[in-house]
Amino acid sequence: MNAIILAAGMGTRLRPLTNERPKSLVEIAGESFFSRQIKQLREAGITDITVVTGYKAEAFAPWYGQDGLSFIHNPVFDSRNNLWSMLIVRERLGDTVVLDGDVRLADGLIPRVSPATSRWFVGYRDDMKSEWVVRVDGNDRVTRVDVAGGSGWILTGLSYWSKSDGQFLSGAIEEASKGPESDTIFWDEIPRRSLDFLDVRAQKIGGSDWAEIDTIEDKERLEAALALNI
Repeated sequence: MNAIILAAGMGTRLRPLTNERPKSLVEIAGESFFSRQIKQLREAGITDITVVTGYKAEAFAPWYGQDGLSFIHNPVFDSRNNLWSMLIVRERLGDTVVLDGDVRLADGLIPRVSPATSRWFVGYRDDMKSEWVVRVDGNDRVTRVDVAGGSGWILTGLSYWSKSDGQFLSGAIEEASKGPESDTIFWDEIPRRSLDFLDVRAQKIGGSDWAEIDTIEDKERLEAALALNI
């Protein structure tokens, strides 16, 4: 397996913490999203890791030159959505773990061996306003992803793409980049629109196994919760 970390985002809602660093280098309880993800990927035996940078890319300099780490810069990070981050690394998709750079995971979630099929790792949320909610059949195969509110199982920012599905998505990403929505859509929209051609299963994880931090208040709540578990 290889891995791709999407770490080009600006994290504007976390300012001033992101004035001089990308969101993925914001620290939660003394550990950045990025350093934790690198550690967890290596613990899972994944040593071929591609990092897509954008905003404040120079902040990743301490990791430059490390074995197995490749950094690729997205020059349009500030004007286009993350479809363009995936576009520039699309040929690396296949038997691949993909991580949003701003998701904090519990240990042990990243697979150590290649799953039999592609996976969206999903977590349950109540009182949602607008999230990507998966719908599955009796075998947990994802049949639909709706942007919806209420309660349900939602995308967490961790996924795995098989070799065959990765090859399909590589072509679909390139094609989508030529379309009228290319500047605004998230890369997840591509597999969402391609489910008839993919075999993607929903893998459920616990509510405390993942967190995405959007605001300073989110950060403070998570750090308080982590302190209680020490």
